[in-house]
Amino acid sequence: MMDIPEFIIRDGTVLTMNSGRESFESGFIWVKGEQIFRVGDVSELGDVPAGVSITSARGRLIMPGLVNAHGHLSNGVLRGIYDEMPLSVWFSKGMWPVLEALDAETGMASAELALMELMTTGVTTTVSAEFGTPRRELPDAVLTAVRKSRVRALVSRMTMDNPDESDPSQAVPPAYRESVAQAVSEVERLQREYRSALVTVAPEALGVLRCTPEMVSGLHDLAVRSDSPFLMHIASSRDEHESSHRLFGHGSVTELKRRGALSGRTLLAHAIWLDDAEIRDVAAAATGVSHNPVANAYYASGIARLPELLAAGVRVGLGVDGASTNNSQNLWETMKMALLFQKERTADAGFGSAELALELATRGGAAALHMEDRIGSLEPGKQADFISIDTARTALAPRQTLISNLVYSNDPLAVRDVYVAGEAVVVNGVHRFLERDAVLMAANQALGRILERSGLKSYLESRSGWHWRRS
Repeated sequence: MMDIPEFIIRDGTVLTMNSGRESFESGFIWVKGEQIFRVGDVSELGDVPAGVSITSARGRLIMPGLVNAHGHLSNGVLRGIYDEMPLSVWFSKGMWPVLEALDAETGMASAELALMELMTTGVTTTVSAEFGTPRRELPDAVLTAVRKSRVRALVSRMTMDNPDESDPSQAVPPAYRESVAQAVSEVERLQREYRSALVTVAPEALGVLRCTPEMVSGLHDLAVRSDSPFLMHIASSRDEHESSHRLFGHGSVTELKRRGALSGRTLLAHAIWLDDAEIRDVAAAATGVSHNPVANAYYASGIARLPELLAAGVRVGLGVDGASTNNSQNLWETMKMALLFQKERTADAGFGSAELALELATRGGAAALHMEDRIGSLEPGKQADFISIDTARTALAPRQTLISNLVYSNDPLAVRDVYVAGEAVVVNGVHRFLERDAVLMAANQALGRILERSGLKSYLESRSGWHWRRS
């Protein structure tokens, strides 16, 4: 990390998201190096030593950076190609052929596009789950883009090994299978090459149906040895739910517990189909959950039991998922939909609040990632990961309902400045390390190559009901 000069930003509205939910209409944040030194009301600022830079944030709102608890950065250019895609096409032409078409170059372009959208709209910490097969270089490309962007990231290498092909919805093509030893070796390599103060590399077993018990326990053991999180996609569809009960006699989370991998370092993506006992088990294990409401709705996978998870004390964060299953990488949209889906599901218009949504996207995500000691709130000693929002935006007016407007009227481009570990990474909406025109050009070229390699170009052209004239 570069040397960060000591500085103060004052006069803005400050939302700390600390345990006392302290907020200041005219507050300040004082940063020393990579950490927050003080936060408070400007009346308490006192004398400032000579040489400390002071900037006014009048008309701005300062809050913790957003935590995206689940995603796939290598899917960044895949938005739009899966819209309304029938499952018969998904399995034959969609998922596996497209993943096989991703290489280091297209993966890098995808990751930079997704990172630019995430970070310029306020995300300072993101999770990205990446396949290490059949292309070994794909996680390397994503991690290179992550390092370039200066984002705080948890990147997992996804693994599958189950040879059972009897269930088409859970079958794993041979090219994607690997041994436990191979999977462990690759995660260890990535940890050696890319782990840093900002980047964590972790193992991920892609579900209890796509992975053998040996793979799940082997990767969880690796997480313990390397002091890293352990990730899984779990209980993400009705098909998986029914297959788990048919094979094991219980749900996927119960099976994960039986395999000894439901722990205080585990982060579960989706977790839609959980019964009451499984919710209690997740809470008791201090396991994190990424709730991904927009991606879940995209394939009508179900609506996770968010009120029940929160009532049980589960560590819940929010995730946008990959662009292939959400399109948008806008966590503000995810906040809004997380609440609206629950109002509809429970027939309770009074559920939740904008304050709850903001907490899920900050301190909630930090807790889900087991990083609440470092990020998620503005407190002395924590990392200086925060964002500045221009409150003089049409969608954020009138000011009297500003907090509600942030979530329900969301304007992601109201985010103007983004700091990670005290470094200004986005300034006035412009990413300092990802050049916009170059990223967009590379993304367009990458998707063109992917569509040609996967055979989906003609499918996309035939899908439209409009009559296109191309010269």
